[in-house]
Amino acid sequence: MRAGIVGLGNMGGRMAKRLLGQGIEVGVFDLNKKIIQTYVGLGAKEAGSPAELASEFPYILTVLPNVFIVKDILTGSDGLMKGMRPDSLLIEMTTSIPSVTKELSAILKNEGLRMIDAPVSGGVKKAEDGTLSIMVGGEERDFEEAKPLLACMGQNIVHVGGAGAGHTIKALNNMISATTLAATGEAMALGVKLGLDPVKMLDVINSSTGKSFSSDFKFPNQVLTRKFEVGFTLDLMVKDLKIAMSMAEEEKAPMFISSASFQLWKHAWSQGGGDQDHTAIVQYIEKMFGVEIKG
Repeated sequence: MRAGIVGLGNMGGRMAKRLLGQGIEVGVFDLNKKIIQTYVGLGAKEAGSPAELASEFPYILTVLPNVFIVKDILTGSDGLMKGMRPDSLLIEMTTSIPSVTKELSAILKNEGLRMIDAPVSGGVKKAEDGTLSIMVGGEERDFEEAKPLLACMGQNIVHVGGAGAGHTIKALNNMISATTLAATGEAMALGVKLGLDPVKMLDVINSSTGKSFSSDFKFPNQVLTRKFEVGFTLDLMVKDLKIAMSMAEEEKAPMFISSASFQLWKHAWSQGGGDQDHTAIVQYIEKMFGVEIKG
């Protein structure tokens, strides 16, 4: 297998390393020329443009900040479409707006080209060890073709429907994750304010019905340790929540709980902490309660 990657940020860079470690020939493109050299030093091949990358590699992965950058990289004057062939397959791994994903898929299809959307969940740690969850939208035959490549980066790889379905479930998953993290933060902050030991609180929660990925992983490793390490930023979480809430608005679907959670996230974001890791939402909750949740 040979794969080109556009976007070498927190996730794309780790995916590139993972593929290189699996013996796959990897091409890279990023606007940051310095970071490209890091991956060239690891064995990747630099491409001078998206079109050049697509002309040399049959599988092209886009891992970018938002769908509008994806659209520009895809359809621009030296974009991926200029180099893609009928046997090429675009694997769009950005967390994107499903309606725009469907639009891009249709543009490619009209040109006889192929695309699947394959956003991921699990963060930088799982990207490093190849255990990401990958949710895929698009034609099932394209999914089956891409599955061996995706298996180099993830363990739970699920075809969830047609074009845009992967991006739809990714936004909904992150909406649940954000709401669970915020609710756990409020419960933990209230417990500390009432005199409970946060470590013992987590012991009880994680052996009871309140257990979640937030209580089982994020609180022990990032909150109690006070690390709040940047992996998935608060900016990105708010972006994903906006996508989820816009989908609900389009469908005229009431989202009482998620809407309340979204207001909290927007408040934290408005305070200028967008570059912080998303777990820093707990610090904003702590300020409101006048406590600190630490081990």
